[in-house]
Amino acid sequence: MMNTQPASSRRRLWLWLAAAAAVAVVVAGVVGLGMIYGPRDDPAPQPGTTTRAPSTPSTPATSAPPAAAGVDGCLGGDSRSPQAVLDAQAAAPHTPEGAVSFAITFSRWLAQKPAVPADEVAVIDGTASLAPNLASSAASAAEFEATQFYLTSLNGYYRINTFDSDRVELTLMLPLVVGGAIDPTLNFMPSYAVVWTDAGWAIDDGVDVEDANTLRTTGVAIKGGC
Repeated sequence: MMNTQPASSRRRLWLWLAAAAAVAVVVAGVVGLGMIYGPRDDPAPQPGTTTRAPSTPSTPATSAPPAAAGVDGCLGGDSRSPQAVLDAQAAAPHTPEGAVSFAITFSRWLAQKPAVPADEVAVIDGTASLAPNLASSAASAAEFEATQFYLTSLNGYYRINTFDSDRVELTLMLPLVVGGAIDPTLNFMPSYAVVWTDAGWAIDDGVDVEDANTLRTTGVAIKGGC
């Protein structure tokens, strides 16, 4: 289906699949976390109850966040399993960089085809993710045209958009691996609100960001990765 992004004030999770040379965008509508697959348009060189922590007003990212521990592009190990997500949640420090590291592992689990099965979603839903309709968001990866794909944090980028001690809004750019090779044009570019909970960082929801594809110039390169 050919379409444009629907107008909505509600934060939504959309799967955008864009060909590198195309302006039109194929949109599979999924309410929840924002899943964006797109070309690199910028200049070249994502069971139980978890209590949300109270939030205070965020600081714009123009005030540089602390960079003490750095970002780990392979937190929780190199698998794309729900256990890796839970391990990353347990290991991620209570810093903006910890939130980014956790979000990278979550995205590597969420965005893959074959799509993650319902039993894996059940492990993450309500623990490492508080977002609505996580199952539908995960299943939407099946709309991707290739037979299979997964993400890598190698050659990826991140940007911290806003932050305070218990809430971080961030954007990622993670290359797709298709047919066993990193695709030269396609990236997974989600923007998340990540909140600190009793279990550690958790995905709260997707957030709307218009310039996700500029991370090569507005973001920070992920060192290392898997």
